[in-house]
Amino acid sequence: MHFRASVAWILFASLMFATMSALVKVAAAGVSLPEIVFFRTLPAAVGLFVLARIRGHAITTRNGKLLVLRCCVGIGGTFVSFYAVSHLPLATATTLEYTTPLFMLAYIVVVMRSRVTPSMAFAMIGGFVGVVVLLRPTVQSGQTLAFAAGLCSGILAGLAYTLLRKLGDAGESTSRIVLWYSISANVVAAALIPFSPPSHYDMETILALGALGVVGLGAQVGLTRAFRSGPTTLLASLQYSTVAFAAIYGVLLWGDTLSTASVFGLTLIVLSGIVALRGAAKPIQVDS
Repeated sequence: MHFRASVAWILFASLMFATMSALVKVAAAGVSLPEIVFFRTLPAAVGLFVLARIRGHAITTRNGKLLVLRCCVGIGGTFVSFYAVSHLPLATATTLEYTTPLFMLAYIVVVMRSRVTPSMAFAMIGGFVGVVVLLRPTVQSGQTLAFAAGLCSGILAGLAYTLLRKLGDAGESTSRIVLWYSISANVVAAALIPFSPPSHYDMETILALGALGVVGLGAQVGLTRAFRSGPTTLLASLQYSTVAFAAIYGVLLWGDTLSTASVFGLTLIVLSGIVALRGAAKPIQVDS
């Protein structure tokens, strides 16, 4: 995939994930976590399965073990991420989720013993600092489990991105990757619904769940298309743009105001993205 296409896909996915977080927050007021995951994955599971059958595409693959591992990591990451969003202030949950680039940086340097350029390291660390300054996360008493869940979501997301890249290198298609994950997550969520607390469905909740499935599909496709072939560290850095999109949503839809510190954090996120793009444009290998 062309370099610019990978960047475009990750920015699209970031916008969709920002939208999805807001929808999860709305839906969590009326329904259980398994129900949220169920409706989040239902359109992709049904739609992509029907499309595969119509086109005669095989659902089985020689990369089955890798796909199963990606599904397990993805399902775990989805549940802990949604749990954190449901039980923490949105700013705190988002900050924890975007520790992913820091874990990826540590993995690349310590485990893979690969070299990361100074510009890329600045982009990954600087972007996270920008997130903290912009969101100013807080944790209250009784939120330890939700905090741990948010931190786990960052770790699992980093592992999921690495697996997406491996699947891309193995020639796996975007549609099959998303289909396997969506069906697996949907089945697990459906199995857990009977053990969940009673739900309250009002019109706001129904609309949020309906939109969640469509937006979630767009986010998953964008993320998968980007990480299948794009530079992993660059794309992880650009995912900080999700936070910027969320801040813009707050201003436009809910009348939030940005303090001087918030503007500084937003600027640092944008600057980190620019540095990452300029660094990736140079002929230096950062993911080997």
